[in-house]
Amino acid sequence: MAEPASYIVDVNETNINDVLQQSMQTPVLLDFWASWCEPCKTLGPILEKLANEYQGKFILAKIDSDASPAIAQQLGVRGLPTLKLVVQGQLVNELTGAQPEASIREMLEPHVGPAGEQEDDADAFLQQVQRAREMGAYDQAIEALQAALQEQPERWEYHLALVDVLIDADRIDDAKQVVDAIKDDKTKNSALVKLSFLDWLKDAPDPQTVQEQLQQDPENLDARFYYALHLIMAGHEEPGLDLLLDIMRKDRSFRDDGAKEALLKAFDLIGSGNPAVSKYRRKLFALLH
Repeated sequence: MAEPASYIVDVNETNINDVLQQSMQTPVLLDFWASWCEPCKTLGPILEKLANEYQGKFILAKIDSDASPAIAQQLGVRGLPTLKLVVQGQLVNELTGAQPEASIREMLEPHVGPAGEQEDDADAFLQQVQRAREMGAYDQAIEALQAALQEQPERWEYHLALVDVLIDADRIDDAKQVVDAIKDDKTKNSALVKLSFLDWLKDAPDPQTVQEQLQQDPENLDARFYYALHLIMAGHEEPGLDLLLDIMRKDRSFRDDGAKEALLKAFDLIGSGNPAVSKYRRKLFALLH
């Protein structure tokens, strides 16, 4: 079972961007409320009940409109309570005013499915590993994954997760050993793509230095290239892919068409299930033809 803190969050200006970024993996339901709003007091318990039922299939993001008026204004909130459902960075539905529980379920289910269909044990375990990564508890995550792999050596998603955590912990040689031992071709290819990105970045400046270089010289293609790779590895896929496309437009000879090679590897890294891959494959095709 997911911890409530992981799917019911209070949102303000400091964490709104991080929460919206989470919508790339998990739908986010923004709940705009205020302490003086009587319908909000009725709606709040309904939303928390649903969040607990769905057990992490969506994130309930609660925003006090009085405390964070800039967010409400930016997202076009015109009355309270207001619900806005964000999926993969896009607003897909919204409701304003008091709502019955059935209407909220109707809004959620096309995007998260019905409540009660719980994630399997593997999904729950990987979520725990991800939370440990986010807290920097790399040793605990590594030990948990190694123990799980002793019992289930063919859970290839565990191998990939172990590679990710070893990379986080800057144990690159250990990550390479894990990759070498993977017997599933698809899984091994995904892991090898990550390692190829690391090879590109091993001599690169850190992200802050690269940003400073770009501020000094926006036409610095090396800095653009490294910044694109840093963005993609950090999970900010679309800005990174945009930078690689821009390098291709400016100079196809750069690193022997290295921007195109990085784009193709990025598609493998991100995965065909991510809508960004289809979107940028079309952009790449248009650029090439």
